Amino acid sequence: MTVRAGTGRRPSLNSRSGGWLVSAAAMLLVSAMSLLVAACSPGASATPLASGLSGSLPPPATGTPGASAGSGAASPSSSSPAWSPVSSGTVRIDPTLLTVLPTTVEGVTVAEAPEAEAESATDRTLSGSVDRLASAFVASADGTNWAYASIIALKVGAFNEPFYRDWRDTFDRGACSQAGGVTGSAQTSIGGRLVFIGRCAGGLLTYHAYLPGTNLLISISALGPQRYGERVVQGLRGN
Repeated sequence: MTVRAGTGRRPSLNSRSGGWLVSAAAMLLVSAMSLLVAACSPGASATPLASGLSGSLPPPATGTPGASAGSGAASPSSSSPAWSPVSSGTVRIDPTLLTVLPTTVEGVTVAEAPEAEAESATDRTLSGSVDRLASAFVASADGTNWAYASIIALKVGAFNEPFYRDWRDTFDRGACSQAGGVTGSAQTSIGGRLVFIGRCAGGLLTYHAYLPGTNLLISISALGPQRYGERVVQGLRGN
């Protein structure tokens, strides 16, 4: 089943993929691409990406994320009270999950992305397997390097290998639908963790890591020569 980020269409649920999985991964990618557009809009500090992404990006779903989009002016601990760990939709937004991420990449703050969180939390198909979620974004001042990370706290018993494989494949197809299509995948060790990496024709990379000790799934889409996505994975805390 192919999922295209930004189309606004919901794929049908099926038992083989865990039901909510396809829709959830697509929602996260729509949020990531919307956040990138907002961060690189004329009113933001970052400039549009000159290369790397092929095809058109969807417009921001909820406006400009302001300080959270790579400005370095916000952090998970200093987020607005409106984004405290309370219920939104059917899945809880929990900014405390952001403590698993490094606080900075190349001196730039890894900051909470409230708009992306709100987009994902309102997807009711998540509630069967996801307990809590949080999102973060970091970008260089010129927009040529960026990473978007989703931290998913799964419900007990939700994770298994078929689920994880389907999640990665769907996430990567969604990301690469905006970047020339999937061209390959690999697995490696980063910071002592098993990490799955997807590659798009346009240069976009995805990273997936599961932390069994905390039952957290981290999925990242990233672009740029400084490999912000790899830096985020390298700095992950917990096990």
